Amino acid sequence: MPIVIKARSKDTTQDLIKRFKKAIMRTDIVQDAKDSMYFQKPSKLRAIKKIQLRRLGKRLRKLKRMKNIPASSLERLAQRLG
Repeated sequence: MPIVIKARSKDTTQDLIKRFKKAIMRTDIVQDAKDSMYFQKPSKLRAIKKIQLRRLGKRLRKLKRMKNIPASSLERLAQRLG
């Protein structure tokens, strides 16, 4: 899927580069490339995933206790947990 950044009126090249970098960071293209540079054992990948899920669960519990948190953000976190 190509990433297309269209120039708006009064956009400088620096603005376009900044928007492009943000778009790439959102799609995790660079991180995927860095992760696949070296082989990681499947057990290591499972351990990393388990740690990330635990961290997300902890974050979700903290946000549920807080006030003024939009329900949509809580739903997104719950979806990521599975």
